Amino acid sequence: MRHGLTRVVASVGAVMAVASSGYAVAASAAPGPVLVDEPFTRATADSRFVGYGAACLTGAARGDAPAEGANHPLAGCRRDPAGPVPPGGAERRGYLQLTDAHPEVTGAVMFDSPVPARDGLEVTFEQWQYGNTTRAPADGISFFLTDGAGPLHTPGAFGGSLGYAQKLPGGRSGAQFVPGVENGYLGIGLDTLGEYFGDGERRGNGCERRSPAGTEFRVPAPGPNIVSARGPGNGTEGYCLIDATTSNKSSTGPWRSSLPGRLHGGLASMPARATPQQAESRLEPVKRTVRVVLTPAPDPMVTVAIDFQDGEGFQQVLRFAAPQPVPDAYRFGFAASTGPLTDVQLIRRVVLRAQRPAQGQESSEESSEDD
Repeated sequence: MRHGLTRVVASVGAVMAVASSGYAVAASAAPGPVLVDEPFTRATADSRFVGYGAACLTGAARGDAPAEGANHPLAGCRRDPAGPVPPGGAERRGYLQLTDAHPEVTGAVMFDSPVPARDGLEVTFEQWQYGNTTRAPADGISFFLTDGAGPLHTPGAFGGSLGYAQKLPGGRSGAQFVPGVENGYLGIGLDTLGEYFGDGERRGNGCERRSPAGTEFRVPAPGPNIVSARGPGNGTEGYCLIDATTSNKSSTGPWRSSLPGRLHGGLASMPARATPQQAESRLEPVKRTVRVVLTPAPDPMVTVAIDFQDGEGFQQVLRFAAPQPVPDAYRFGFAASTGPLTDVQLIRRVVLRAQRPAQGQESSEESSEDD
């Protein structure tokens, strides 16, 4: 389904109006049935997850580097890693490694099987951004949804577009426009560097309402440590900025993050001969657990909550009306990349479930409460 940009743009004002202004602990609704449960800790993963580029499993034995810019079954990571990555061959203590700290690499994983949208969606996952070998980390991790009516074979543009949105590299008129993910519906950017927040490089091309940071390609990036949401798009059109974790909605910067914690973890090294258990122990404090909830159609709301490992539990950081129209089903993916700046970017324990209990389950719960 190709989403009309006019409907998306018309909804942005309402979206901004309902954005959350506080950081109360976000409570999850009564859980619905689990649709996908993939820990990425083993040497293999659910075959419905398709790897792209540098994406690999640290639970598997190391081997040749995955082909850059190509799809492949998820397997072991390269023999010559860069940065403080977890050890390979770590069955039961592995991670989905989207990138190590090599420069100019891209990685994504796509769940190319539709999941129903009718009962809403709740996805929880652990993520790590740490270990940059350059003066600053980059780029960030995205979680994105596409219209499940069509296949999900290829991510969108990387760099500041985080594998979801479109990109005209450097904003140069003579450059080749890289399309966003096909039939994109919603892209949540966990943006360490901060380019995903801005509309430089023609992100949001064709959108009436633009990022507060404008369409200029900015160095340094305008929105470091910001979680940003972008809406529907296809090809080189759309992917409009919906909301972001900054209280400054004006066109004059700086656009300081309102997050109650840091997306980037402070782990800078890993012992050369660290065991899987030792690596897991060192990585635990820099983990960030993310929960994205879309309430059931026809008028879903989206909330994003993050546990920053600070003892506060999940804290809601974004709340906005979901783009309309709502697809009948979703497909989803994760993406990350490095450029001249680098980072290690990992995912683990992805659980996706319906946000509303199945009818029989709901009736059972109500009966139990009455008792």
